Amino acid sequence: MTKSDILEDIDYVKTLAEEGKNAPILGGRIGLWWGILLCIALFSHWASLRGLIPLPVEMIGLVWLAFGVVGGIGSLFLERSLAGKPGLSSVNNRVAGALWTGNTILLFVYSLSALFSAVLGKTNYGIMDTIMPIAFGLYALTAYVLARISRDKHHLITGGIALAFVPISLLLLGNPHLYLAAMLGVVLTSVIPSIVELRHEPKEIV
Repeated sequence: MTKSDILEDIDYVKTLAEEGKNAPILGGRIGLWWGILLCIALFSHWASLRGLIPLPVEMIGLVWLAFGVVGGIGSLFLERSLAGKPGLSSVNNRVAGALWTGNTILLFVYSLSALFSAVLGKTNYGIMDTIMPIAFGLYALTAYVLARISRDKHHLITGGIALAFVPISLLLLGNPHLYLAAMLGVVLTSVIPSIVELRHEPKEIV
């Protein structure tokens, strides 16, 4: 191998590294799926608390159970649809995947712990409301990290909006309208950004 060949190989590796660093965040379809389901669950919760639908508050847990089951099954199919997408194994997308997986695990453990605490009488069911500010805080942190690694400024906007919904959620603790406000927050921080990411997904390998 000549010196020229070595330099060409180095340039090729450098190009691949740069392309990986600038790869768009994939998974918009998954975020959109969860965002839509979350809006349905939040609206159902709010409507149940307000007595607008024939769903007893005691049964609202079934809505959230269905949310988790249907969302998980749908995610499996959507993840498979991403196979072969250019940039899927880039640092950007691996970090994004790790962040969302970590968020999901944390929220699941917290929600389950809060539920058991209420069932055992250690606290009342109002503790479930505290999931909202925690979730928006995690959204804000995730968006900030994604903005730093991808250099895509729209994540900063998303993170700022999510951060604003932390105090909004805390101020509405114990108020049924918390779930309506949270639905608006999900539209702004999950549904719309996911549509943007979906539009930016590469269609083919260049």
